[in-house]
Amino acid sequence: MHEAFSLMPAGFLPRLGIDGPVCAIAVALAYCEGRDFSPPSALQSSLAEYPGPLARLARFARADWYGELAARLKDASSRIRQRLRDEGRDPGPAREWRYFVNSALPEKRLALEAGLGRPGRHGLVMLPTAGSAAVLGVLLSPARVSQSPTPKLSASSRTAPPLHPACENCGACAAACPTGALDGEGGFARERCIQHWSSVPGALPPEIEAAWGDRLYGCDSCQEACPRFSPDASAWTFRGHLGPGLPASWLVSAQEAEICAALKGTVLGMKWISKDALKRNAGLALRHQ
Repeated sequence: MHEAFSLMPAGFLPRLGIDGPVCAIAVALAYCEGRDFSPPSALQSSLAEYPGPLARLARFARADWYGELAARLKDASSRIRQRLRDEGRDPGPAREWRYFVNSALPEKRLALEAGLGRPGRHGLVMLPTAGSAAVLGVLLSPARVSQSPTPKLSASSRTAPPLHPACENCGACAAACPTGALDGEGGFARERCIQHWSSVPGALPPEIEAAWGDRLYGCDSCQEACPRFSPDASAWTFRGHLGPGLPASWLVSAQEAEICAALKGTVLGMKWISKDALKRNAGLALRHQ
């Protein structure tokens, strides 16, 4: 854990008000396809006038799975602290129990170290049952949750875990990437990934724009090609339903204030997702229909 955190910028944890966590609990929440989700009523009224083609959403964005995971981690934090008190142990200050999802913390590295899964050739964590169809999070604790001794890491265990066995002779994810962001050996070029550009405003690199297709936010190409990619049909959340996509013509023509109000409480309502980028993406999706 300390090795994973040492890779972060100096002073990052203190800026969060965290003084050297003793324990990190890595979690993964499998998500579903989201085809049965329907947008909230506030959004449906805006969409009724635009029955045109949908700009596609990646599966993880069809509902607020990060918000769902954050809520579960918050509840888990409270329950674990109470369990420690019941056992006569000091859980430490509540303010030092912090949970993070989709953050700058080394969530993927911690998930791998915790044994939640193995890395795939696309660089994502592969769970035993869902493949990479999951979102990750971390709960940091000032107290050791388990009373079992933590084994010391050997020099060999400090290296990255080996690839998932199913990835050894596959490479389907790299072959399916429309922009060549994967090298087939676990290497990843962020600047060539469509997902990376989904929320970045401004002009896109020509090769990214040419490969955009009907996407609005995110890209599932590498995961869709993976034979182990298996969204959990039983997964459910009531948070931020959007469904498989949104009418591209609505996003192109709507005012930013209308878009912000309609998407509030969804993944696309996050402040760090530029509404200008969404408008650009919707325009590209219309051109590629």
